[in-house]
Amino acid sequence: MSDVPESGNDLTSLEGIGDKTAGRLGSLGIFRAEDLLFFFPRIYQDRTSPKPISALIPGNFSTVQGQVLSLSERKFHPRGTLEILLTDGRGVVSLKWFRYGKWLRKSLEKKFPPGTIIAASGKVSVYNGKLEIHHPDVALGGSGGDTGIVPIYPLTEGLGQHTIRRGAAAALRRYLPAVKEWIPEEILAERGLPELKTAVMNLHNPPPDQDIEVLNAGLTPWHDRVRFGELFAFQLGLLSRRMKFVSRTSRPVKARGALEERFLSGLPFRLTASQEKALKVIGRDMEGNTPMHRLLQGEVGSGKTLVAFIAMLWAVAEGRQAVLMVPTEVLAEQHFRTFSGWCRKIGIEVGLFTGSMGDRERSHLRVKSAEGSVGIIVGTHALIQEGVRFGDLALAVVDEQHRFGVLQRLALKEKGESPHFLVMTATPIPRSLSLVIYGDLDITTIDELPEGRKPVKTVLFEESDRSRMYLKVAREVSAGGQVYIVYPLVEESEKLELLAANKMAGVYRENIFPHLKVGLLTGRMSAKEKEETMSRFLSGQFQVLVATTVIEVGVDVSNATLMVVENAERFGLFQLHQLRGRVGRGQKESTCILMAGENIGDDARDRLNTIVSTSSGFCIAETDLRMRGPGDFLGVRQSGLPCFRFADPFRDARILEWARDCAQKILSDHRQLPRPLSEKVNEFWSRGLEIKESG
Repeated sequence: MSDVPESGNDLTSLEGIGDKTAGRLGSLGIFRAEDLLFFFPRIYQDRTSPKPISALIPGNFSTVQGQVLSLSERKFHPRGTLEILLTDGRGVVSLKWFRYGKWLRKSLEKKFPPGTIIAASGKVSVYNGKLEIHHPDVALGGSGGDTGIVPIYPLTEGLGQHTIRRGAAAALRRYLPAVKEWIPEEILAERGLPELKTAVMNLHNPPPDQDIEVLNAGLTPWHDRVRFGELFAFQLGLLSRRMKFVSRTSRPVKARGALEERFLSGLPFRLTASQEKALKVIGRDMEGNTPMHRLLQGEVGSGKTLVAFIAMLWAVAEGRQAVLMVPTEVLAEQHFRTFSGWCRKIGIEVGLFTGSMGDRERSHLRVKSAEGSVGIIVGTHALIQEGVRFGDLALAVVDEQHRFGVLQRLALKEKGESPHFLVMTATPIPRSLSLVIYGDLDITTIDELPEGRKPVKTVLFEESDRSRMYLKVAREVSAGGQVYIVYPLVEESEKLELLAANKMAGVYRENIFPHLKVGLLTGRMSAKEKEETMSRFLSGQFQVLVATTVIEVGVDVSNATLMVVENAERFGLFQLHQLRGRVGRGQKESTCILMAGENIGDDARDRLNTIVSTSSGFCIAETDLRMRGPGDFLGVRQSGLPCFRFADPFRDARILEWARDCAQKILSDHRQLPRPLSEKVNEFWSRGLEIKESG
């Protein structure tokens, strides 16, 4: 549902926008005149009362006005620094740019030669005792520039603030009257939110008495309105999907039974209380007439896969089928080996389906799968290819579900007639974000580790500690353990100047540990090479495995007792936690060494210290989320979720809760959404995917 008519909605119909400018606006996601209405400023400058430079406080966002003393450029490899010295007669502040194109230097030289009065806004910092503002927004000050509260928009090369402001003003004059409110009036009134028209106008042109700090913090009712609208449309779509899913019927699957008892009696350990609790909940779901739609989350090594396997046995016990889809071939092959070992003792056949299988093998498994003669099948996304069918699919399980798009998960579920659906993740997240990525799933958490499992000791080493690291590797192997050494890159990158797995595997073999058997595992190897390498590591033929993050998820070698992560600052927090989880899988004490590169920044050091100080996945996830934001944390573009333009589900947790409450009430009052809501929901979700069941 477009908010304005299509007629005359061309960008070039606006005053001052020609074809060239329209093309540049397109790189900002602005393709129609209407888009300018919803392209909001990122910050605002208060040019009515700029702060004296002498009163600037480091860490605060401030606007100053003064005279340009000089503009200079200093060249460093691989980039330089552009600097303007600014004075207001009572102090001097340095305006600096570290990443910029030639166009910026030329633009600044042309617009702001020495002696020009300019206004600059940004976050104040201190370096070597001197005040600095990095990557500030600058504009003409004094009588030559805009006055009052001035909007500052995101820019791209070749576009200036004046062009965006002029285009936004023209769009407001022409199209604002046509903007339609789609949120019911009673919801706006209950939440104290303004109408959309009012919010749009005031975000582009705030009143002169508006508190600039509140405005720049995004705490106005106008900000709340556009964020609420986005989160409300999201929750309506998510909950509509869930309602549609739970309205279906599925054939019940009896939980527990003789097959499970035979399997459990052969295990050398007992299930944890948390695993038993999870099985009880999953069993209750599968015995119902509504298809299960559940998330199973838990720490690395908490035993989620064992729980899922037992649920798969319930399906097989009734003569039906179960399938497990995982994100990588290495993980698929490992699960296949594990499941085959378990199933051999109880007389169940397991199939493996990956993209690298030979045509004859693939054809043979397709026939057996379609006729239902193979009870459990493990595979990658190759499972959802056309031509792969199941005779009677009762349970579909997806491991590390955030690595699959929603439509991929949907395709797996549609391989059967309303099968029960279980997704697993070792990425624990806060409730606020679980409403986003798992909002249409019931959630079960395994919150304890198996008995006897010892926490992994984590230490941070500098480059000066490298010889200590080599000694630790040698001692670990001599004590009977095995070692992972993980690199962020497969091959050397001169640009990043990082060590690389391919090169270093050879260095370890020939120079550092010539007496040890060193293997190499990377994502670029063929499936056969990966399988052979992992088999040799599992059997102990390799004592040291040099690898990339292909081993990040799920790889389980109980004898691996030491993990070394090179250039650890290049990894995300939770990625490091996942890597660390590859050791400590057995009863022996295990260690993870984080090797920091040279000259790492404060943020990177804080990230590494977080991993050293805690083994709690939930604490790590919270910190990672704060540092990176929900988009990077979840890999939203890969998860099948639509992109949020205004809202941040973590920052806006309060508004997200509002939106969910309102969406639940609307859906409980209406069998079908009223047309304005339905159209807006479909428009919002069309950014990422169609409204379909996620699973």
